[in-house]
Amino acid sequence: MAELAVRTAYTNPARALSLATLKLTFPFWGVGFPVASIIIAIGSYFAFAANGKITTSESVVLSGSFALLLLFITGLLAVRWLSNDTIEVSKDGLRMPYIPLKGRLRLPWNSINRISLNSAPAGSEKALPDKEKKGRAAEPWREKELVIYTTNKGKEYISFSHMTPETVEKLILSIEMWGTGIEIEESVLELKQAIAAGGNSNSALPALPGNLSYTEMWEEELSRRFCPTAFVPLEPGMVLRNGTLKVLRHLALGGLSAVYLCQLDERQLVVLKEAVVADDATESAQDKAREMLDREAAMLLKLKHDNIVKVMDYFVEQKRNYLMLEYINGQDLRQLVKQNGPQSESTVITWALTMTSILKYLHEQDPPLIHRDFTPDNLVLSPDGSIIVIDFGAANEFIGNATGTFVGKHAFIAPEQFRGKAVVQSDIYALGCTLFFLLTGNEPEALSTSDPREHVPDLSKELAEIVVSCTQMESKDRYQSAAQLMPVLARLAS
Repeated sequence: MAELAVRTAYTNPARALSLATLKLTFPFWGVGFPVASIIIAIGSYFAFAANGKITTSESVVLSGSFALLLLFITGLLAVRWLSNDTIEVSKDGLRMPYIPLKGRLRLPWNSINRISLNSAPAGSEKALPDKEKKGRAAEPWREKELVIYTTNKGKEYISFSHMTPETVEKLILSIEMWGTGIEIEESVLELKQAIAAGGNSNSALPALPGNLSYTEMWEEELSRRFCPTAFVPLEPGMVLRNGTLKVLRHLALGGLSAVYLCQLDERQLVVLKEAVVADDATESAQDKAREMLDREAAMLLKLKHDNIVKVMDYFVEQKRNYLMLEYINGQDLRQLVKQNGPQSESTVITWALTMTSILKYLHEQDPPLIHRDFTPDNLVLSPDGSIIVIDFGAANEFIGNATGTFVGKHAFIAPEQFRGKAVVQSDIYALGCTLFFLLTGNEPEALSTSDPREHVPDLSKELAEIVVSCTQMESKDRYQSAAQLMPVLARLAS
């Protein structure tokens, strides 16, 4: 899994001024210095060739040429360092952009004690363009700065004057997520909530596209990815698995199960799915549930596919069953369509080929592994552009069968699956519904055949027919396998 990090743009006046100065004087040091150095070196060579030796004065001049060359290289490196204008927040800590006289500061989480909110120093707005000065006057929160108190009694400051509301919110949210154990003052969290709500006590804050704040989108996406399935859940900060797994926050709760975001070995983010076998069930029922959980977990641990989230471990503690999954950094397809609208036909065909490859792999297991929840919520577009299944159906069975939770989103469920008799063609039905959603931006009508051309008349007849065939009410009328569908999509793609 690619290491997860949040990067936000940050403009420091000292850094910006230094970079502007270097760029303005580039003709002098970027052209003059190397040209002068080369001329001096050539002159020294001819003098040596003529006289057979280099005099003291010539040695001084030659040293000067090397100094000029060194200054040129230093200038290039300085431009590169100063051009980086991002704050990076990750599992390891905070990494600030390069700042003159300070360098590029790195602050591991264990070196930070507290984070608070202060008013920015008077006069800091002088470095702002006129347009941003007006924006700052209309948004008093821009006059604030984040104060980071370190364990060596030092302080670091992050001014909000050049930041957008989304950037500020993303920065605070990522610190809150990874900086577990750090005291974050209430004023910092109140500012995040004010931005998330689209306003604060002093001034209205602009909302993000679709009227969703970064916090809302992050929380909505994570909570939607996993099926919550009335017991006491684990509290943030608790440790499991011999101290190697730390609970950071709840993602979904309900029934006799929960889903958590956790930190493995103080480094890697993982998802933990928890199920509890009911104490009031008969002993035979409890034994059967545990046997089912063990069997499902063993099957999931054997799955190896580039487009399926990795199941990392299965363990039992305090009579609670845990399934640990890789955390995938990316945007699920429901959120993508919600923000960007229906996707192009060529894009959907490309994704459909990956989806059928996933289903083919699952269905060819022995015994066949039926997904049962193949929906846009469980398909994530990773940073490298690939489609990843992040919460496949067997993992929901792991919780659902033990707790009685219904698996799947109603609009994507085949009729026979509603009757409790899912087959591999049930996943084909869900695939067709997913393609319908990606092409139209609309939810498919539950328990019906979906035709995307009713919403997108210009859609090709061939692709529309694939969706219609996949979503037939009777399983025998659909494509009978993902392997049968793959060559049809491949021909359409070509």
